[in-house]
Amino acid sequence: MYMITFKLIGSCGSVTAPNDVRDLLTAHFAPADGIEHVTATADAGDDRIDLVLFSLANSEAEAMLTARAACLRALERAPELIAWRLSDGAAGDGPGIR
Repeated sequence: MYMITFKLIGSCGSVTAPNDVRDLLTAHFAPADGIEHVTATADAGDDRIDLVLFSLANSEAEAMLTARAACLRALERAPELIAWRLSDGAAGDGPGIR
C-alpha cells in the first residue's frame, strides 16, 4: 500500500472547501483504482484542500498515476468541485484543470 498526497486549489478567490469533499471524490472512484482510504482536510475559508490517498498498487509510480487519474475524474464529474483543480505540484496539468 502506498500513501499519495495531493493538493486541490480553488480556482477563484471566493471558493471554499465543501464539507463533504471526501465523499464527493470517492463517489467517482472505481474499485479498479485500488484506493482504499482517503482523507481530505481544509481550514474554514481556505482555498486549499490537502488530500491523502492510500492506494493498493504494484509500485509507487502506479499508485501515483492511478490516484491522479481518479482525482481528475472526480473533479471532472462532480459539479460541486467545478472550482477546484489539482495543484501543479501534483502533476495536475491535465483535463481536470479548470
